[in-house]
Amino acid sequence: MFWVFLKLISVPLCVIVLDLNQSVHASTDWDILIFTQHWPITVCMQWKEAQEHHSCKILPENTWTIHGIWPTKVGTIGPLFCNHSLHFDPQKLEPIENNLLTYWPDIYNGSTTGLWKHEWNKHGTCAAILEPLDTEIKYFSKGLEWIHMYTMENILARAGINPDNMGYTPQQIWNAVKGSLGTNPDVQCVKDKKTGRWYLFEIRICFDKSLKLIDCDGVKGLKNNSNKIISNCPLTQTLLYPGHMPSDEETHEDSKPYRLSWLFQFLQIIQLVQWITL
Repeated sequence: MFWVFLKLISVPLCVIVLDLNQSVHASTDWDILIFTQHWPITVCMQWKEAQEHHSCKILPENTWTIHGIWPTKVGTIGPLFCNHSLHFDPQKLEPIENNLLTYWPDIYNGSTTGLWKHEWNKHGTCAAILEPLDTEIKYFSKGLEWIHMYTMENILARAGINPDNMGYTPQQIWNAVKGSLGTNPDVQCVKDKKTGRWYLFEIRICFDKSLKLIDCDGVKGLKNNSNKIISNCPLTQTLLYPGHMPSDEETHEDSKPYRLSWLFQFLQIIQLVQWITL
């Protein structure tokens, strides 16, 4: 019953958070482009945690991949789905399909073109007001160009940050990107619900309408470190940058203290309820 109660209250809370913090820009005008790369292992971990039957597509190269290029009005999210006349046509991407499968894959193991269709309809149709991005082939080719120029695997490695069992601070990761590119990135993390550990999830860099690198200072999101770095990561926590998917044994062992802490809290609540109803 306790977990049912938590699930019931989480739905309205999520709605409230979305309403307050994730306001979508209604116009088709935008200021910056957010180029987002994510770490496939963390993406897969989060996806599998959501549902046991979920499967992932992990690349042999084990490199950072593209999530998207997102036109954004500073201080908001969006615009989104700007031009319904620009229909997605997968055949137009055939000349670069092999590269897209490597560097812009659907890690959620969906259809081959499902992610590309989603990104084009939601974001590409808004980016298309710029001549260098006004077709499918241009939009997706630009993503491939940028991931070769600004791949996070290389940027982090040059700062001694590699996918391994070592932990890194959000500041270290942010400084590595800032030091390499000279602009302020946005570092995104996710928390493993089973273990309570924080994982490096995405790194976002920003461009102006001239396609020049700029600071990501105006991006919208959960920024609890706005006076220091642009990130949703807790600065006091160590982030894991995993080199492989954790085994069931690792997950099981790591989650024991976390589960026991929840059990202890649950027993405390029962004791409190019993005391109140005496």
